[in-house]
Amino acid sequence: MNPRIQIGTVVAPGGVVERAQHSRVMQVDASSEPLTERVVGPWVDRTPENVVLDVRAHRLLTHHAASIESIWPDVRDTLTPALRERRQLYADDLPGRSLDAALDRFLASIAAVREFGRLGAAVFPFPSYFTPGPRARDYLEWLRGRSGDVPIAVELRHRDWVAGKERDATMEFLSDNQLSYVCVDVPSGFDSSQPPLSVATTDTAFVHFHGRNRDAWERGADTGDDRFAYDYKDVDLEPWKPRLEKLAGAAKSVHVTFSGRTTEAATRNARLLVRVLSGEVVPDRRPPASGPPRKGRPRPR
Repeated sequence: MNPRIQIGTVVAPGGVVERAQHSRVMQVDASSEPLTERVVGPWVDRTPENVVLDVRAHRLLTHHAASIESIWPDVRDTLTPALRERRQLYADDLPGRSLDAALDRFLASIAAVREFGRLGAAVFPFPSYFTPGPRARDYLEWLRGRSGDVPIAVELRHRDWVAGKERDATMEFLSDNQLSYVCVDVPSGFDSSQPPLSVATTDTAFVHFHGRNRDAWERGADTGDDRFAYDYKDVDLEPWKPRLEKLAGAAKSVHVTFSGRTTEAATRNARLLVRVLSGEVVPDRRPPASGPPRKGRPRPR
């Protein structure tokens, strides 16, 4: 397998140390809680030096609904009394100084991870209603400018970002702003589905496997873990061999992560991809049998 391709799973903040014994790259889902030194410290102190962590940003910063309790206390203090009384908030609800403060707090919380060479990127997965246009691009430019030289990866859910001529415009915009495009594997045919592209807009390429649970995807494309309930098969992953090799040729490293209903399920899928890329699995492309043989059918001599 190409050594530039690193394969791992999505893990909870509290599961990093345990998973680090088995996986070189992980995406840490820190979207629902404000990170603290107590949580982040072990990521540096108790993991091998070659572990790379892609840290998912707080959901407030990715235009998802965020509960008021999940927002940093000092950021809550910058809100008006009316906003503090609400149960959940979106980025668009916040005044500029509060949004600045939220991003600053998130970046400060992962500063040690970067200082000790463990940070791959801060990952910002945007919802399907974050659609291409001036407001969205202004937000991404603000994100890039406010984050300094911290590596940033963005996952865009709505297919209009890569439809027709918009694809080239999107990739050029991301490249110009040093924002990594996150390639995805998702169920096809929905507005919230992007095709399985193999595009690198920075020196690090990213691929996120969400699973292909069509029944659960559209009702939970932006929320709900049930959409991750999917066991990949070798025939699902075989087309990714040339795509990942293409990414490895275009970037210095490729971070591949799997989501799953459980860490164990995501790990099984990740291990299958390793076997596929290593040539240990040969997909069975034979057509399915039409049915069991009839009784009494003569055997060929």
